[in-house]
Amino acid sequence: MQRFQVRDTVLLSGWLFADLLLGLAIIFFVSLPGSQQPPPPILKWQVTPTSLTQTSHQCAGPSLTALHCTVVISESADSQASLPWTASSDMGDASNPVTFSQSSGTLQPGQSVTITISTFPCQNGSFIFTGPSRISPLIVLMHCTLPSIRLERAYKHFNLNVKDIPGLLNNSQAEINDIKQQVRGQSLLKNRRVGLALVYGEARNDGEISQAVSIASAVYNILRQLGNEGFAFEDASYFDPLFIFGSAESPNQVVVDVYLFTQ
Repeated sequence: MQRFQVRDTVLLSGWLFADLLLGLAIIFFVSLPGSQQPPPPILKWQVTPTSLTQTSHQCAGPSLTALHCTVVISESADSQASLPWTASSDMGDASNPVTFSQSSGTLQPGQSVTITISTFPCQNGSFIFTGPSRISPLIVLMHCTLPSIRLERAYKHFNLNVKDIPGLLNNSQAEINDIKQQVRGQSLLKNRRVGLALVYGEARNDGEISQAVSIASAVYNILRQLGNEGFAFEDASYFDPLFIFGSAESPNQVVVDVYLFTQ
């Protein structure tokens, strides 16, 4: 018996239409873009000035070994978000780091912050202000050149009289003020700068050696104070506390030798 296969064109067209819809759906879903994050806010900031020298009006200090300068960091008014920042420097070291009056913080659009940078000697280097990783850090270049200086070949000396030894060793302000007045009265220091100072206490016997060294140390501290006050010892270096043995009539006498900078 002969069989005939009959193909229903309506049925076939239905399946083809379903396959077409499935294909279009797959193409549609494949072509959909993935979820997109909004772009990060635009951050804009600046620092003023971008370079400094020891003669810049933003810089000062009691000496070239202890400069301090001021800079201003600011975020632009059209910046789009708050901006966290930190400060650092490639100058200084662990024992004498550069000090920032504010070493970190967060700026707001339109805000500025004045920062004082201190405790650094005259040298070349930079101060760096770092924000989020997507923006460039701000860098302030520091250029400082020490002048060519020399000390006189011969030292000069003067004597001081400690009126109250226990008072001096216990930081009596009255005794400190008296020693300061004696030092300021030395004519050889008028309008001069000391490069190196050596201080000797007087010891008449072995038992007074320790006291003589302590007196010399106390006088060194007073000379440093005078330097911080802008008198003669701003750029001075100091030797170890010394003593003179057996030649003094009184332990109240102090000898100070100074090498002055050439004029």
